[in-house]
Amino acid sequence: MELIVLYSIIIFSILILALFLYLVIEKLYDKYKNKKKRRYQDSIASYLDNIVSQLDEKDITEIQINILSEYIRHKIKREVVEERMLFYFENFKGSISGKLTKLAEEIGLVEYELEKLSKKDFHKIALACKHLGDIRSKKVINPLLELIDIEHVEIKYNVLMALAKIGDNEAFIEAFKKLTKSIPLSERSLVEIADSFEGDKIYVYRNLIYIEDEFISSIFIKSAGNYKDTTLADEIAFFLAIENKEKKIAAMKALGNMGDNRYVEPIISLLSDETWEVRAIAAKVLGQLQSDNAIIPLTTALSDREWYVRYNAANSLVSIEGGIDMVYDILEGEDRFAKDIIVSILETSYGWDRVIEYDKTTDRNPKLSEIVKKYTEEKDR
Repeated sequence: MELIVLYSIIIFSILILALFLYLVIEKLYDKYKNKKKRRYQDSIASYLDNIVSQLDEKDITEIQINILSEYIRHKIKREVVEERMLFYFENFKGSISGKLTKLAEEIGLVEYELEKLSKKDFHKIALACKHLGDIRSKKVINPLLELIDIEHVEIKYNVLMALAKIGDNEAFIEAFKKLTKSIPLSERSLVEIADSFEGDKIYVYRNLIYIEDEFISSIFIKSAGNYKDTTLADEIAFFLAIENKEKKIAAMKALGNMGDNRYVEPIISLLSDETWEVRAIAAKVLGQLQSDNAIIPLTTALSDREWYVRYNAANSLVSIEGGIDMVYDILEGEDRFAKDIIVSILETSYGWDRVIEYDKTTDRNPKLSEIVKKYTEEKDR
């Protein structure tokens, strides 16, 4: 028994020592690598800067391509070239971006990143996808599409974002059609990807807002709203009348973001929808559209059985010109729910300063601030 304990201590000590030596060697190697990298950095960065500064005026020469290709074959020099190239892609747009993509292809940088896609380390694959997206080479479309089925959040996000940056219409559509309902990405992430697409957005929206998958369809309806192009407004308004709750909500949000008040009446009708989430979003969107036709319906919605609907209706009501005039009628009414929510909004999100300002610009008697205070005092008794 004592020998087992002794052997265990010895083995454990050896493992600790090996780990310590590994960390020391790793640290020394990083120090050596960074020192060499700094030595190359200035000369390679200057050489690349000189080439890129003239890309709009003349083509890169065969000699320059050969020199940069040699750098790519050298591990540390390649890192310097890649970091500098990615810096250019982040900061330069327009015609020069296409020339940078061609340069990355010719010197072998794209091929180097493609090789990383066969690694077993998911993080390295995801990082390679990100870099390929930044480079925007259409040569990588098929390898990226092959990765779309991998159930790994980081990879899936970076594959889709890379395809968005590359901007190939058909490849982007195909990628989303290959997704299933078990998408490991949040709605916010997917909307961000859709918003980032650099190709023909109208074409993509037209293909994906009608897709069978309700979740994906809703993503692109919302993204179309973020794009704020009313070309698709009529098609998006079609979803206001369907039964699917998610698409209906997405359509309202899209039309609200577009600011197209041609659809105020259909949205007003949704204040009576059987689903409270739909009623709540309708109340919020009517505030965005700023139509005085919504004042009376929003006043009625203050009596909704759901607090969230009442809250959105109150916020929207006071945001529309003339809506605050309705507060007098609401506080004279019998509905306690309506009174409580409108007073709460006036005291918080609307702001008491604006109530005082309202009193200064109107000659109504009593003052709005006075009847609000009176109601609050009576409620607290």
